[in-house]
Amino acid sequence: MLVKLLVLLVTFLIVFLIYYLFVIRREKYLDKFIKGKEVLYLKKVYKLKIKKEDYKKIAYIVALTNSFIISITIFIVSFFKNFFIQILIGFVIVMVLIIVSYHLIGKILNKNGR
Repeated sequence: MLVKLLVLLVTFLIVFLIYYLFVIRREKYLDKFIKGKEVLYLKKVYKLKIKKEDYKKIAYIVALTNSFIISITIFIVSFFKNFFIQILIGFVIVMVLIIVSYHLIGKILNKNGR
């Protein structure tokens, strides 16, 4: 169990570092990221107005959320031995986590007046 928790933490850190190094720190990729599917979903569904000065904040939020989704999925799937079941449960978990976490992000950002 301790190894699986360590894998959870390492996965989270690796995914977040990749987002940080290749998206958040680079202005060119940050602009492309803001026009990406995750942020577009938040804009359309929750009627968010994102200003240029909020780009990094939104990128951090989405990067943390995606890191959480990926690491939790890997953690839960690691409890199953059958590859087919891992794929099936992984798919379901990813879908549920995406829906729930982006709903929470949208509601929180709406509440904060973004």
